[in-house]
Amino acid sequence: MKLCQRLLILLCLGAARSGVAFVVAPVVPAGLANVEGNTNVSDFLNSSSFRMQMVFDASQFAGLGGGPGISNSVYGIAFRPDGASTFDVLYGFGGASVTLSTTLKGPDNLSPVFADNVGADAVTIYNGAISFGGGYIPDSNPQPFGQTIPATTPFYYDPARGNLLVDIRAGSGQVLFPGALDAQFVGSDGVSRVCANTAGATAGTPDTLGLVTRFNIAVIPEPATWLIGIVGLIVLTAFRRR
Repeated sequence: MKLCQRLLILLCLGAARSGVAFVVAPVVPAGLANVEGNTNVSDFLNSSSFRMQMVFDASQFAGLGGGPGISNSVYGIAFRPDGASTFDVLYGFGGASVTLSTTLKGPDNLSPVFADNVGADAVTIYNGAISFGGGYIPDSNPQPFGQTIPATTPFYYDPARGNLLVDIRAGSGQVLFPGALDAQFVGSDGVSRVCANTAGATAGTPDTLGLVTRFNIAVIPEPATWLIGIVGLIVLTAFRRR
């Protein structure tokens, strides 16, 4: 094999391997990863079914980046029990779905009509049973995040395109260990919600509350195709000169 051909193969392989993924787990609202939220919530959990939308301001994900060459794949969402809990907290729901989308609606500005908030890029990342809560660890404030809702279908989020909307519908609720989830109730904290006590509701009640939420995100740089192209042109020119 000629030297130029070998050079092309080696450089192309190196460029392709340069797109190495890494994982981040931002907690929203920002600043609460290791700090307890200022309130707790259990209202929707005590219903036999519910629908809840939460919007998270794009600024909460500023460290992700985005645009050409970067894909932010959301592959899991988790919540945590309130730090004041003195026992396990666990609620189970069957027949649940979790849908993510980009939205132009902002925190404290969601429409009561659920459909008005959903973006055109909506993807249902999970269908099935879900649970909220987690085990109690004494002297832990805040409590660890509980079970992660996995994304069986990925949603690729680019903060430059808008805010992130999480739309959860759940039915067949069962209280396993009653309690509350950690939450934040402050205006302009980057998160708010609309909630209704039936999964099939088309409208709900907006408020400024938001669950403290951890997003598991894989940041996936695309292979350096631009470098492959440049190397290819250089080698092609060398071939033509021979």
